[in-house]
Amino acid sequence: HHHHHQQQGQEGGSLDKKKNNNHNHNTTTATTRPNIIIILADDVGTGDIPVYWNNTSGKVVMPNIEQLAQKGLTFLDAHATPLCATSRYMLLSGNYEHRGRGVHGTWDIRYENNQFLDHQLSIAQVLRDGGNYKTAMFGKWHMGGKVPLTFNGTFNRAKILTHPGHDWSQPIHDGPQDIGFSSSLITPNGIQMAPYSFFRDGYLATNVSDAITWKHGSYDMPFGTSIIQRKGDGDPHWDSSAYNMILVNETEAFIDHHLMDSPNDPFFIYVALGAVHGPHSPPNRYRDGTPIFGTYPSSHMDMLYEMDKAVGSLVDIIDNRGIGQDTMIIFASDNGGVKPGNRDSSKYGHNSHGPLRGHKGTIYEGGHRVPLIARWDGHFPANEIRTKMVSIADIYSTLCEITGIQKPIRSAQDSISMAKYMFSGNHTSGLRKWYGIWHFKSEALREDNLKIVRNHNGATNEKTLEIYDLDNDISETNNLRDSIDRQTMERLVKKMREIGPCPTFDKETPFQLEKSSDEIVGCDFFREDTNRCHLYNVGELNCPTVCGRYEEFCKQFHVDDVVL
Repeated sequence: HHHHHQQQGQEGGSLDKKKNNNHNHNTTTATTRPNIIIILADDVGTGDIPVYWNNTSGKVVMPNIEQLAQKGLTFLDAHATPLCATSRYMLLSGNYEHRGRGVHGTWDIRYENNQFLDHQLSIAQVLRDGGNYKTAMFGKWHMGGKVPLTFNGTFNRAKILTHPGHDWSQPIHDGPQDIGFSSSLITPNGIQMAPYSFFRDGYLATNVSDAITWKHGSYDMPFGTSIIQRKGDGDPHWDSSAYNMILVNETEAFIDHHLMDSPNDPFFIYVALGAVHGPHSPPNRYRDGTPIFGTYPSSHMDMLYEMDKAVGSLVDIIDNRGIGQDTMIIFASDNGGVKPGNRDSSKYGHNSHGPLRGHKGTIYEGGHRVPLIARWDGHFPANEIRTKMVSIADIYSTLCEITGIQKPIRSAQDSISMAKYMFSGNHTSGLRKWYGIWHFKSEALREDNLKIVRNHNGATNEKTLEIYDLDNDISETNNLRDSIDRQTMERLVKKMREIGPCPTFDKETPFQLEKSSDEIVGCDFFREDTNRCHLYNVGELNCPTVCGRYEEFCKQFHVDDVVL
C-alpha cells in the first residue's frame, strides 16, 4: 500500500464510504465518439485543489471542481512539464517538449513556426480529420507562430500590433487554425504579455488602427481592475479581469451553435484559462453576479475562486443542454503552483503544493505534478481515484483509443493510452513505467516511484545527483544516492538520457523504420543521407549522433557530467 494516498478508498474504490456500483465499463467500442472538452488551468498546483491532499493544503473553496471529482476520476500522480509552453505542446502533441521545434518549447509569436514540426499532427487535427469532430480552442495559446509581415517588412517585437512592417490583414502564420482548430479565439500569451488582444481564427480581432501601447499599471475597466504587467501593444478595451468569463461565453456560444448546426457530429473544445497566471486581476463579479474581488485575502486566491466558477460554468453548459452522457470533461493544469513568496498565498496559510517539494519551474514533484480530473457520465466510474503515474501527454493516445481513431505513426511518440485504466482501476497493465522531466540544464526521471534528479543550479553552475523513493518520501527529502546500487543508478541515467533532448548513444541493433513497415534499418541508413532524419523520427531517437538537432545545447548539457 502506498504511503502517500491522499484519500481513503482503494484504487478503483469510491472516495466515500458508499460503494458506487452502477459502473458501465463496456463502452469502448470503436463507435464511441463523445464530445470532449479539455479545461487547462494555468499555474495551478495539486495543493490548490481541495480534492488533493485530503483538503489540507489550500484554503479556497471549490465546490464545482469537487463536484467534478465526485462524478469522475481524480488522478493523484499526473504530470505535465514544469513550464507553460512546453506543457501546451505536450498536451496537444502527445510528445515531450524537445520532440518539437525548440528544445525548450516555443513561446511568443515571432518570426518562426510554432512548436509542432511539420510531420507532427495535433490531437485536434486527428479528431477533426479522423472522427469528424468540430474543433475549437479558446484562451491562452503560447506555442509560437509567425507574425505576418508586409512585402519588405521586418519583425518588431516591441510594437507587435503597431509596427507598419506587420501585416495584420493576414492571420498569425502557424496559429491554432493551422494545427486543426476550425474555430478559435486566443491570445498568444494569455494575459501576461503583449499583444493584449484576441485573435479569432488567427486574425487580429482588434482594428489595427485602434491599437494602443499599454503601459505597465492598473486600469479601471468595466468588469474590474485590469493589470498590465509588461508594457506592450493591445486593444484599447483590453480587460485582463474579464478574460476567463470571455472564454466561458465563447464556449457557450460555440456549443449552442454546434447543437443547432451539426448535432450529429461530436465536438472537441480546448479551453486554456488565464487563471491563475499573473497578473492576478480578479473581476469584481463573476458572470452570475457573485462577488469575486476581495473574497479572499489575496488576489491569487480570488483567481482560484474564479477558476472554480469558470469550471462550474463550463460543466453547467454541458449538463444544462442534456449532453453530459455524451461528453468527456477533462480538467488539468500546465505545471505546479508558483514559488512561495512569488505572488502566491503562502502567507495566508494557503499552500499550492501540499507536501511536494518545489514549484513551477523546478524538476521536483511540486513543479510538474498537476491536478487531473476526468468525468464522462455512464462511462468512467464516478467518485474514484487513480494512483498510477500518468501524464497529460497520455491524453492524446487515450482519446485515439476511445474514439477508435488511428494514431498517426509519426506523432504522439511519448503518449501511452490510459483508456482501460480510466474505465477500471484494476486495469493497470500497459501504463507508463517512465516519465522524464526537463528544465533547461536540469533533468529528472521517474521509474514508477523511484526518481532520479540531476538538478542544475543556474547561479553556481553546479549539478547535483539525487535519488528518491517517492513511496516512502513523497517530499523528496531523503537522497538515496549513496545507498542505491550502481546497477539501478546506471539504468536510471541511461533511460533518462535515452528519452531526453541529448541522447548520447546510437542504437547498435537494427530497428523498424516505421511502426507499420517491415523495413529494418540501422544508423548507417541515416548516415548515408541525413535528410532521412527529417522523414523518420526513429532517426532522432535511435541515432542521435547522426540526427540530433540540439548540438549547441547538448554540448553545454553534458559538459560537467557527473561520473557515476
